[in-house]
Amino acid sequence: MNTLAPSLFLSHGSPMRVLENSSANQFLRELSHQYDEPKGIVIISAHWESSGLQLSTQSPLDTIHDFWGFPPELHKVIYPANSAQWLQESLHQAIEKGGFNVSRVDRGLDHGAWSILKLMYPNSAVPIVALSLPADKNLSEIYELGQALGKLREQGIMIIGSGSATHNLSALAHGGSPSHWALAFVDWLQDKVANNNLDELLDYRQLAQGGTMSHPLDEHLRPLFIAMGAGQGSPAELIHDSWELKNINNSSWAWM
Repeated sequence: MNTLAPSLFLSHGSPMRVLENSSANQFLRELSHQYDEPKGIVIISAHWESSGLQLSTQSPLDTIHDFWGFPPELHKVIYPANSAQWLQESLHQAIEKGGFNVSRVDRGLDHGAWSILKLMYPNSAVPIVALSLPADKNLSEIYELGQALGKLREQGIMIIGSGSATHNLSALAHGGSPSHWALAFVDWLQDKVANNNLDELLDYRQLAQGGTMSHPLDEHLRPLFIAMGAGQGSPAELIHDSWELKNINNSSWAWM
């Protein structure tokens, strides 16, 4: 029996996923049943970028509605998550042992975090700690941060990187088939992740067809490198693949 908690990269898509039935919604509702309940969760969302690495010490964690243009019902959604001091300390120690500096801040969960967790663990019984995405680190350093976080899996702590396999807000539409550049990039991405081809993934903007169109900025792909690093070299399992709003791909992976 595998005693390690999983490392996951989950494409979070539109926050409307929380309210609307879809294959991605059902996937997240069923996902927690695939694993033993973790003792804690460290979540890194594309929607919390910072200069320098930060972890949140807030408990209970506020539900941050960091979006606009959505119906009032979505702004009323609350995820009453709690943190735990032991979890914060374990995370802090793992980060420092990995050679990184981290500061502590008072911050809740953005929609890239709570929209995932509310579907996976609706009773909010698992303690959560949010970790920022350091904008001053390159992709190789982000991967090394993931390697440091991977040690936490031995303590039953799940690592979740929340982002998106594709993220070009200017190319979204209600209806229509995915664009050729999005399809090409997802095919490339799935192949490289399946084969653990880190070198090419780190250079995706030069090597992948559709790479820069799929990610004009890379904050939504960076959590993948954290989850992959935390996977500690184990094979990646593609656990979901769907599309929404024409060009958002929801490919998600697990490392066990």
